[in-house]
Amino acid sequence: MYPRPRRRGVFAAASALILGALLSPAATASATPAAPDVPEPTRIDLVLDLSGSMNENDAGGQTRLAAAKEAVTRIIETAPEEAPLGLRVYGATYPGQDKRQGCADTQQVLPVAPMDRAARAEAKLRIEAFKAVGFTPIGVSLREAAKDLGASGKRRIVLVSDGEDTCAPPPPCEVARELKTQGVDLAVDVVGFRTSASVRAQLKCIADVTDGSYADAADADSLTADLGALFRKAWRTYHATGKPVEGSLNGCQDAPLVSPGQYLDRFTGGRDLYYKVKKRPDQLLQVSATAVAEEGYERGSIITVAAGPAGDGKPSAWLREFTQSMGWANVISTGGRSKSGAGNELPAPDDTGCIVVENQVTRSGDKPMPVELLVGIADKTTQKAAARTPEPRAGADAEGGFSFNSATPIGPGTHRQSIAVGEAPLWRVELKAGQRLTVKAGVDIPDDFPGSVLTGWSVTVYNAQRESALCNEDHRVAKLFMGRTGHFERVCGPWDITEQDDTKSPDPRGYDIPGTYYIQAQVAEPDDKAKGAVVPVSLAVDIAGTPRAGNGPVFFFGDTAARSSSPSGAEGNRGQGRTGATTTSATDDDPPAGRLAVTVGIGAAVLVIGGITFYALRRRRTA
Repeated sequence: MYPRPRRRGVFAAASALILGALLSPAATASATPAAPDVPEPTRIDLVLDLSGSMNENDAGGQTRLAAAKEAVTRIIETAPEEAPLGLRVYGATYPGQDKRQGCADTQQVLPVAPMDRAARAEAKLRIEAFKAVGFTPIGVSLREAAKDLGASGKRRIVLVSDGEDTCAPPPPCEVARELKTQGVDLAVDVVGFRTSASVRAQLKCIADVTDGSYADAADADSLTADLGALFRKAWRTYHATGKPVEGSLNGCQDAPLVSPGQYLDRFTGGRDLYYKVKKRPDQLLQVSATAVAEEGYERGSIITVAAGPAGDGKPSAWLREFTQSMGWANVISTGGRSKSGAGNELPAPDDTGCIVVENQVTRSGDKPMPVELLVGIADKTTQKAAARTPEPRAGADAEGGFSFNSATPIGPGTHRQSIAVGEAPLWRVELKAGQRLTVKAGVDIPDDFPGSVLTGWSVTVYNAQRESALCNEDHRVAKLFMGRTGHFERVCGPWDITEQDDTKSPDPRGYDIPGTYYIQAQVAEPDDKAKGAVVPVSLAVDIAGTPRAGNGPVFFFGDTAARSSSPSGAEGNRGQGRTGATTTSATDDDPPAGRLAVTVGIGAAVLVIGGITFYALRRRRTA
């Protein structure tokens, strides 16, 4: 039997999606893991129904066409500038009765291209001029939309329709199957707008066969919310990255050997994942694991990492740590770091031990779920390594990222931007021994904000091992609006960075460790009407004190891509991979010896709807 982890803390909060932020290291202490290149963002083509039925006046006191214009305009306004977005319409130009001519009535209004200022202005002018006059050639339009998107990369079609195809053949669901066979990275999301049961079945089939999503909308507000959720899902979600690996499902004996680096595997059917790892008694080991779901986790989901010499039962002599989610996060993550002495120097035969990532997240029959595995080693040879940190960004360049690998480097000062409700931007800051960190983040909620009493403002800070912190003494993660508007603030810290050696940490949560700290902010939106609403936020970072040299361990995370870099090389920008793509390879520009090993604690900061308790259960190591 292996030791059970002990409970680490208890948080009460309101609902939210929790991501994390990856930050870079202090040169004399620890350094971040390798940075993947930035892959191309998801290409999306929005296909809009402009058939004659869209003129009906039953969408919350306005026509369906007016509601659709309002919703699509909101998407155009909130799309990231780098997001490739196109627009295709059908039924917009031919008002006659000739079926052959009407069923060919589909046009690409906007090419799939980044939404810069000029493209945004042109798009809104075109949307304003839309008229609904014709047939409903859904199948034909889907085929053309696939051509709009090109033949490679991650692609999505978002279809909005209020009726069934009036031009079949081809049947829309058969077209969807046809498109799916052309590439695994093409999916169709569908919003059924004021649809009947038979129409809903046809539209839902399109989404189901392409692994897309389906949603019903009854008015302009719900259509805006549904579209906003679909687009954020493609652009603003956690993107798992790493070198592809397949962990053993049958224990350590036939497990693959992993060296320092970042890997991408997947959970299936509630099965644990095993890997072999080399570690001498004089070396320290760090392991973290992050599981990524398309939707939130069920309450009680648990992910655990453990490592040690392989033997009877599951290995745990070197490290063991876990996190339990009480719901609504789409990322759950944990990690651990071994320490000198106290059994962590136990040798393994041929210095080969075993890592296990325990899966109490998925069940039999569940869709495979991406899992990041990060492995690092520290010893005397890595202590001399130093890493150059990326230059902090300011102004418009300081907009937060949306995953650990794309968190934005910032320095002291106040940073401002606007975010859509439900997004969780991430930043990173660098801290050395002798410094003190305080974070103050604010949001301005307008008088017409469509939130509920359970909508709230959350700020989460993660330490250099990606463990989440309680932001203040009341132990609440979120500041609930309770139906109020105006300015809301959260203050995290101060935390003194003091640790000088690798044998102990005065702060039991590790908030004294030099390195990279991560900041995440979000407006939680239990009220669907708030989804897609844009609010201004501010992030004030104060770093006080005089840095001093420390002698903590420096972890080596290897070269997670095909190319290597020198110890004196500059760290590259952290990119985003592809959610769910277990074949995505991360590329790194970081120095190979000078990266901070991290223990991820995203799940420990999940916001839960009022009164529900979230348990962040972790243990740094076992004796």
